[in-house]
Formats: sequence, C-alpha cells, structure tokens
Amino acid sequence: MYTFEGNGRPPWKWIGAGYGTIGKQGEEMTQGKATASTRNRFGGAWTEEKLERLKKYLGFYTQALKAQPFQLVYVDSFAGTGRCHIQGASGSRVIDGSAKIALDCSPAFGAYHFIEKKKAHADELGELLRDHANGPRATLSMSGAADILPSLLNRYDWRSTRGVLFLDPYGLQCSWQMLEIIASTKALDVFFLVSLSGLFRQAAVNRRAVDSGKASALTRFLGTDEWKRALYVNEQPDLFGDDPTVTRDKGYEAILQFTQRRLGEAFPYVSQPLLLRGHKGPPLFALFFMVSNPDPKAIALAARVGREILHG
Repeated sequence: MYTFEGNGRPPWKWIGAGYGTIGKQGEEMTQGKATASTRNRFGGAWTEEKLERLKKYLGFYTQALKAQPFQLVYVDSFAGTGRCHIQGASGSRVIDGSAKIALDCSPAFGAYHFIEKKKAHADELGELLRDHANGPRATLSMSGAADILPSLLNRYDWRSTRGVLFLDPYGLQCSWQMLEIIASTKALDVFFLVSLSGLFRQAAVNRRAVDSGKASALTRFLGTDEWKRALYVNEQPDLFGDDPTVTRDKGYEAILQFTQRRLGEAFPYVSQPLLLRGHKGPPLFALFFMVSNPDPKAIALAARVGREILHG
C-alpha cells in the first residue's frame, strides 16, 4: 500500500496490482500528470443519462442510511478518470464522471474504492483524489476488476457494512463469476451497465457465424451456454440436405430478456432496465439496478426508489 503525502494535500492510498510492492511503475503513477490524451472520450447522451441516475441514487442512499449503524462503502470497478467528455450536436463538453459524482456525494461514504486498469486514466483520477476533500477516504487500484474485486470485497464484514457498486465495464469484460461474488455479499446495491451492442457482436444472427471465441465470451458473461438454446430457435432446413441454418431473432428483445433472467438467478432483485440509445437504431446499453440483500424490507425500499430513479 502506498500513501501519497505531498504539497500539503490530503493523502490518498494507492494499491498496486496484486497489493504488492509498488516499485518503479507505482512511483511513476503518483508523479504523472494528466494530459488531453487521458480524457475519457466515449460519451454521448446515454452517458449523461446513466450518470444522472447514479447521482440521484447515491444522494438518496447515503441520506437514507446516515443514521444506521453501517459502514458505507462505494466501489467503482471501471472508474475511468473522474471526468467525461460528451460529444453532442453543439460540440464537446466536460461532465463529472462516476468517481467525481461519488466523491461529491453528501453525506459522504465512509470509504471509496476505485479500480482502473489503464495507467493514463488512473493518473488523472489520482490527481482528482489528491485534490478532493474526500481523497483520504479513497483507495485507487491500477489493475483489472477481476483481479482486485474478490480480495477487496473479502476485506469487509458485510453484516455491518453496506454499499453501492457501479459496474460499468468496457464491452463484456465483466464475468459471471464476478457477479456471483458481488451477489454473495448480500449487502451491495449495484448499477450494472450491460453492453447490448457487445452482446450483438458476439451473438451473430446466424449461429454458424458464432465461432469458438464468440461463444466463449458469451458463456463467460452469462455464466452458462444455455444461450445457445434460448436464443437460436429459428431453424430452416437446407435444400441440399446439409445441416439446417439456425438463427436468432434480429431484434434485441430476446437477448435482453435472457440476460435479465440470468441476473435474476444471481440477485434477489433486478429492475426493469433503462435502455440507453444513440441517435438511431437499437439500444446500445441496458442499465440494470440490482439488490443483493435478500431482506424483503431492503428489497422493497431499494426497488421502489430504483424504479423512481430509472423510470420515474
């Protein structure tokens, strides 16, 4: 563990990959400066929409639990830089990313854990942490979420801890095993952004076009190969006696429904998703709100608020 204390700024804790000795790379991380090349340039209107939902829920969450005897934690598994550059019809503008939104939340969380694999993005996020009043509450890990998240979550006694986890992976980087680990805490509320476009790319309309790599990616993400039978239901006989052509429906509905059903097998509560679209065409993403706490009262409250925030 590395603690930065310089220039009179509040310390923030740096955790390198594997929680080991930092070495040269970690030293460079703490000294690096953010440049224009580090900026997150992936946003459209859908980005602002998902972040607005997260902001509303975090504000509700810490206010609702401030008098409860729980330690409150926020976990951002694909944290980015803390800022987003949104490209719209009127040009580019900068908005707060998920990390900055969480740090600004009042009342504050007791602890913040940010995970960001890309060095340039982690550099810029580190600058934000050094300057922010809640920086001393934060840890920053430069590693993949799959490498860090299990040991991070294992550090807490979830009987006395509650939290919110923002899961906003690039494509299908989140595995089913990771989701099961999150659900096993029985204490985390989760915002999970599912890349429908990523699922489309792997699940080609024609089953023959789904090669072993694509099939493996789908099974890793969904935690089962049942998708083969659930999605590919249209069979057309071949006129020459060869294997029949098997296809899935061209729309997004079947993939979305199967994904939602699978999530419901891991989490006690899964919301109807908020569909996020680009300028035209099918939805690009589905934002799910999920509750891992099986207590009926916790589910009822979180579900009501989650519905209001996602669809109100």
